[in-house]
Amino acid sequence: MGIDEMIEELAQRRAAAREMGGKEKIARQHEQGKLTARERIDLLFDGGTFQEYGLLATHQSQRPEMHDRVTPADGVITGFGEIEGRHAGVVAEDFTVLGGSLGMTGFLKKVRMVEIATQERVPLVWMLDGAGARAEEFIAEGLPAVFHHLKIAKMSGISPQVGIVMGPSAGDSSLVGSLLEFIIMVEGHGMMAAGGPPVVLRATHEDVTKDELGGVSVHCHVSGVADNPVKSDEDAIETAKRYLSYLPSSAWQYPPHVQSSDDPWREDESLLSVIPENPRRPYDMKRIIESVVDKGSFFEIKPHYAPMMITGFARMDGDSVGIVANQPSVFAGAITAKAARKERRFIDLCTAYHLPLIFFVDVPGVMTGPQSEREGALRDGLAVAYALAWSDVPKMTLVIRKAFGFGGSAMCGYGAGQTLTLAWPTVEFGSIPTDSGVLAAYKQEIASAEDPEKLIRDLEERYRSYSGPYPAAGHFNVDDVIDPRETRPRLIRALKLALNRRSAPPSPVMRHGVMP
Repeated sequence: MGIDEMIEELAQRRAAAREMGGKEKIARQHEQGKLTARERIDLLFDGGTFQEYGLLATHQSQRPEMHDRVTPADGVITGFGEIEGRHAGVVAEDFTVLGGSLGMTGFLKKVRMVEIATQERVPLVWMLDGAGARAEEFIAEGLPAVFHHLKIAKMSGISPQVGIVMGPSAGDSSLVGSLLEFIIMVEGHGMMAAGGPPVVLRATHEDVTKDELGGVSVHCHVSGVADNPVKSDEDAIETAKRYLSYLPSSAWQYPPHVQSSDDPWREDESLLSVIPENPRRPYDMKRIIESVVDKGSFFEIKPHYAPMMITGFARMDGDSVGIVANQPSVFAGAITAKAARKERRFIDLCTAYHLPLIFFVDVPGVMTGPQSEREGALRDGLAVAYALAWSDVPKMTLVIRKAFGFGGSAMCGYGAGQTLTLAWPTVEFGSIPTDSGVLAAYKQEIASAEDPEKLIRDLEERYRSYSGPYPAAGHFNVDDVIDPRETRPRLIRALKLALNRRSAPPSPVMRHGVMP
């Protein structure tokens, strides 16, 4: 065979592999409102930059069930390209080939991608749409060693890993997804479960739908295994790209700076009317965050899980930062066990990739009560302190209305190595809320008083005079008390001061991973 015939054969083999599972399977994918794996990759990468690895791969099973069967790319499309000019890799499960199931060759392709992405220090995006281990290859033989899970775990903190759950991901696909640093789920299509509904029915006799078992309502709202829900494949890919835009390509780089059109010294009059006069009334902390950060830059992470705690990325004069905030409109912003786990993991994520942290504080403390104790709020709250203790990124704290007890410490309170600690004039500090403290400390006096309500009011007024912002400023427990309108420029100036440390050697290095 001459070279021309060889080239023609290569072209034919490539074309056949790009047909994936065939026109009928592709049409079915579209009928379900899903893009194919190759269409998804085209949306992810800059045009013309994707270089595929393993296009001509196929299964390696010797079983009769797989005789003469062709599995294009063995059901998983892998390779590298550029996302907004920066290198990244992809692992895209192809549901049109045997339901995206995992074969031995596909398994080796996934491992190879993790190895290269780790070695070359580039992000890796996983598009998960697979039915777990391929029965025709693995039943009765067992799965290959789980060392790929160990490799994925060890990549964490080296380069960002994003999972997009775009279909019924069961078995290995769900295990891989659960390991990743940021997980997106497509509503109506995405599912994560150790075993799908048929497995559950056989094992537990429970008849459940995919959504009931492991859909968005489960993992984005209740379990917290996944982070952000989206409406479509297109939304999912845009969300992944936006997430990566805040992060460096690896822990050996700093986050990218973008040109901001928002005036860094802007003062917002609306901040004067955010806090209700009644200290017991809630308000939406997101109004303050969105007013202070660069306009349109706030990207919330885990918006539906533990909503009493807000976490997300933003930009301040073009620099990426992590935002941690209490949400007074949910449980008064108290820190529950779930909220603490959400905060701890986010601090670890920002520390791993060198994002400065800004804390917006309005916290009555760690949630109390029998249910909270059963959930382990004390231990999870202390895990936040542990994360803060090992976090070496610049930190700034803004106390807005209250900071009580250990809740204040968990929100980067005094002594956490901040570059700046600010308080609004509306602030109240204390080991516990004033009203609760008065009732606890003066129980007998109140019970024997002629006018208990008047005594309570007088005592509360006295102790509030001790716990306001000016005693804290007087004792230098805060750096300054500010007009709320000054918040954005003061935080940006502190951030610019803190970023001076980036200009000094050594260059950034990997610190640690981001534990699920």
